[in-house]
Amino acid sequence: MHLPADLPYPGNERLRLMQEVRLGLLEVAERLRQNWHAHAAAAGLSTAQVNALLSLTPGEAVPMRSLAARLDYDASNLSVLVDRLERRGLVERRPDPGDRRVKALALTPEGERLRATFWRELLEDAGPLAPLADSELEGLAVLLGVLSVGDRVGGAADPASSGSR
Repeated sequence: MHLPADLPYPGNERLRLMQEVRLGLLEVAERLRQNWHAHAAAAGLSTAQVNALLSLTPGEAVPMRSLAARLDYDASNLSVLVDRLERRGLVERRPDPGDRRVKALALTPEGERLRATFWRELLEDAGPLAPLADSELEGLAVLLGVLSVGDRVGGAADPASSGSR
């Protein structure tokens, strides 16, 4: 991704580097998203369906409202997604033991199998990260960890995190 010529150029070298990193991360994130989508499609699933399957744990029944919160979905929109998974025999609705008015979702044996297959195939495909050497992957993991901690602590809004390292 490049900096659009018609928009203001960053005011200093640090801001230019930050913008270059932002745009680069967005480009890589898009390639990773496409790779995730391709694996989901190969399994005959949408990315939303894969995310739902991965949010469920074998042997666990999760109330629909809890699953919606895990996925950051509106509970009313989750029904259509769950209907499709249920028709394929990947999940089943069960009455919640604590409140029979509430429906809980559980993986079926076929859902567990497809979930595990998707994950195994994703793990075996380096995708967009394939060109990186082990040492580069380790360095990237450290940097991403720093960014993740920064988000929890306050990120760029935290004055302590805005200085050079």
